[in-house]
Amino acid sequence: ASAKFDEHELEALNGRLLHKTPYAGVADRLIGEGIGGGEAFWLAVRGNCAKLADAAQWWRIIGSPTQPQIDESDRDFLAQAVAFLPGEPFGEASWRDWTSALKDRTGRKGRALFMPLRRALTGLEHGPDMAHLLPLIGRDRVLKRLKGELA
Repeated sequence: ASAKFDEHELEALNGRLLHKTPYAGVADRLIGEGIGGGEAFWLAVRGNCAKLADAAQWWRIIGSPTQPQIDESDRDFLAQAVAFLPGEPFGEASWRDWTSALKDRTGRKGRALFMPLRRALTGLEHGPDMAHLLPLIGRDRVLKRLKGELA
């Protein structure tokens, strides 16, 4: 019997391989596409890339002006998020410490806590772990985006 080609299966396999690919395996291709951020960037986003080209979207979100998505009902919460944002340099614990302080202050938890922050910082409702994206976005952009500014 002849082999059946399943494009969806091939895409899924490619994604699974990409998710495990170390930075050294993609560095030249990323740099060739104008995608910086080095290993920290790749490790943060690779789990959200079905194809290597998907990394470009995350590079734009991190380093180019991005329009935050903010619901009117979340504006007060995001103002508190500005007040509690830790100083730089952001590290591995910055996201956890920040969201823990916000949880204690506002009583929000789960989706009500995390989604407004994700939407303000990335303009999207899904994506890489915010603990890894926060240091890549940087404090100045984070502050502007929390205030609803294009940054």
